[in-house]
This record gives sequence, structure tokens and C-alpha cells, in this order.
Amino acid sequence: MEDTYEIKTIQSALEMQQCLEVALVLRPHLSKSKWSDRITEMVAHEKYTLKGIFKKEQIIAFIGYRIMTTLHSGHIIYIDDLCTLESYRGRGFASHLLTHVRELASSQHMDAVVLDTGFDNHTAQKLYFNHGFALSAVHLHAYLR
Repeated sequence: MEDTYEIKTIQSALEMQQCLEVALVLRPHLSKSKWSDRITEMVAHEKYTLKGIFKKEQIIAFIGYRIMTTLHSGHIIYIDDLCTLESYRGRGFASHLLTHVRELASSQHMDAVVLDTGFDNHTAQKLYFNHGFALSAVHLHAYLR
């Protein structure tokens, strides 16, 4: 990875808005019109943290996570989102972000880092297995709308 790239916390409204282009790669169902309100709510009230890799002023990859405690897994970091712009895939940015979050969890003496991924997202699964993740549950949901 070139020295011009850095990981930093995404906090400003402008930076959060810049994440939309990256998020749409993973979550094309997101509504562009609702993005700003949703991401602002998550950061302000749901302990959602965004860390991004920047190339100059452009966000090219980000990870979104929450610090929480669950009866199942203990004190954890739950990764909601890990996204990279298509043109920057295969360069180790997602791996760099995963390592960053694992180091954060370890430094805070957490029990685990937890995430969900789609059954057919084999590229992401390979990345996660290479970072020491293992299958431990099946994620289920019931859509209400």
C-alpha cells in the first residue's frame, strides 16, 4: 500500500456523505435520499463508528462497526460494513481495515470481533477466513416491509 493512504475516523457530514459511493458497492439497495439521515442517526445514537482509508481527500474503503456486549459473544466489536470501491479492490485495503479493528479490539481486551456476510459472498468469506474468522452461527431475519 502506498504511503499516500491513511486510516482515519470518519466524522464530518461531508465524509459520511462520501461513504455513500463506497457503501453502494456492498449495499446497492440503499436509498440515496435516506443515506445522510440514516448514517447520522447510527453514528449519533447507535454507537456506530466509521473508519476510512483515504487517498488524498477521497474515501476509497471504509469499515463501520459498533462496540457492544452480547450474552452470546461477550464484549465485542461487531462489524456492520466493510466496503471498497471497485477500482481499488484487490490491493489489501479491506485487509488493512480488518487488521486495524482486530488490533483495536485486542488493545481494549475484548472477547471477539464478530460479523455477518452473505452466503454467496465468497470473496469476502475468503478474506475473513484468512483473518482468523470462523463460522459460528447462522444469521436469520424476518423482513417487516
